[in-house]
Amino acid sequence: MGAYQLKVTIKGSKPPIWRRVLVPQGITFGKLHQMIQTAFCWSDEHLYEFEFRSEGVRVVPGSEDRSQKFQYLLSDETIDSLVSGTSKFTYTYGIDKNWELNIQVEDVVDDYKESCGQVVKFKGDCVPENCGGIAGYYDLLESGSKELKEYDMSAVNKRLDQSSDVSSEEVHIAEVYDCYDKGSILEIAKRHGMNGLSKFKKEELVERTLAHILDQKVMSRYFLCARDSEINLFEQLASEDFKVPSFELEEMDYLYAGGYVTAGPDSQFLVAEEVLKAYEAINTPEFKEERERLSKIGDYLCAANSLYAVTPPPVLLESFNKYEDKKLSLEELLEAYELLQSYRPEVRYIDGNFVDGALAEQKGIEEFQQMQKKVPYYIPTQMEIRFMADNDGFLMTGELSLLSKFLTEEMNVPDERIPYLLRQVQAEISMGAQLQEVVEGIEASGIIFESEEHLEKFTSIITDVWNHTRMVLNRGHKPYEMVMKGLETVSAQRKNPPKIYPNDPCSCGSGKKYKKCCGKRS
Repeated sequence: MGAYQLKVTIKGSKPPIWRRVLVPQGITFGKLHQMIQTAFCWSDEHLYEFEFRSEGVRVVPGSEDRSQKFQYLLSDETIDSLVSGTSKFTYTYGIDKNWELNIQVEDVVDDYKESCGQVVKFKGDCVPENCGGIAGYYDLLESGSKELKEYDMSAVNKRLDQSSDVSSEEVHIAEVYDCYDKGSILEIAKRHGMNGLSKFKKEELVERTLAHILDQKVMSRYFLCARDSEINLFEQLASEDFKVPSFELEEMDYLYAGGYVTAGPDSQFLVAEEVLKAYEAINTPEFKEERERLSKIGDYLCAANSLYAVTPPPVLLESFNKYEDKKLSLEELLEAYELLQSYRPEVRYIDGNFVDGALAEQKGIEEFQQMQKKVPYYIPTQMEIRFMADNDGFLMTGELSLLSKFLTEEMNVPDERIPYLLRQVQAEISMGAQLQEVVEGIEASGIIFESEEHLEKFTSIITDVWNHTRMVLNRGHKPYEMVMKGLETVSAQRKNPPKIYPNDPCSCGSGKKYKKCCGKRS
């Protein structure tokens, strides 16, 4: 078996940062992706793409087409037919494709007998994958950030060698952890409350960490806090014919961070045999019932946090007990919070309220409460609660769907960017951003309105989005609901709100006439 000698260079790096890598012939593009990730000390958290521009071909891990200019292949294709016939191609990786790597095919080595890849030469130290691209890396470099690490070629080659031995048929957790660097293992240990382990050598660190996380009490406590969707996916991984691409990290982030699943060869998530056996031991009917109950409470906490940011417990109890047959008491709610907070610290309990974690860190709770309108809390529907829980607080609306269609069809925004933009827009509006601020935020993300027509259409769409977004400053109410229900004024005026005429400026603050804004919903 032979190998290709590839020189992989980060585009825009000056002086160039590169790795010269030998990769076996006959491997898949998914495996090549894994080798590049290992060669650059990255952790495979994002989507990727190979592009052979002269051939008009792109190789992607998903099946959806993104441009009519290219033929698309999946990453389970072998590399030979394309790599052997070209001198260069590109590899892009990361959110918004902020890493672009130029790959030069330098040579074909006929007598290569290894089954794994190998870095034979390099230039430049480790580049953190989540620093925002090459510009972000140079910012870290200039500031002397402790996040920067020296490149250890021997350690990288050891990981490349070990990863080739990990089989998706039978995975043992010690083999998996041997492929991790010491820092990654310490992060897993810290997540389970194990501190002060940095003094141990890697071998002993692995032994101590595995003994702890596979303990039934520790594992039960951690898995109790997993959501239904995460458990379902984990259990599907146990079946031999089911595979989860590791770029779908958001779906497995919790169990991945806990060390119970790993990204293996060919970009697939894997579960070690020891983890499966330990899970089977704890997964009793009583455990399932307790976990499902806790997951449900967590869903309501997530929804309340997204809608209000500061939630009095009685409001959450009202919402839960409105829909669930088995009622929830304050005592059970606080006990559930204590357990969930250990592993999911998105919400804090401060001065008798559940508070958004980011708001708590900013220490702006009192100021926020003064800004929040003194109106009744909106009680979400069960469908809204489920959707927000499944999507980390994001709530899709018909208006956002129209925005998505406009950005895709008329502004030619790539499909993979749309979810991030919709979340950005909703988050900004939810926290009280005005229309002009939202427009500026979209433009800052690189979307340019080249015609007045596009800008006008976007402004009209974003106005509708603004009017129909549930805002934390409105305690979950949409602006148009505030108008229609008379909640936009103080309680003394709420009973007799002033008459709004069709051509009056809409009181929601959109800048449109009432008849073309909230009035058209009446």
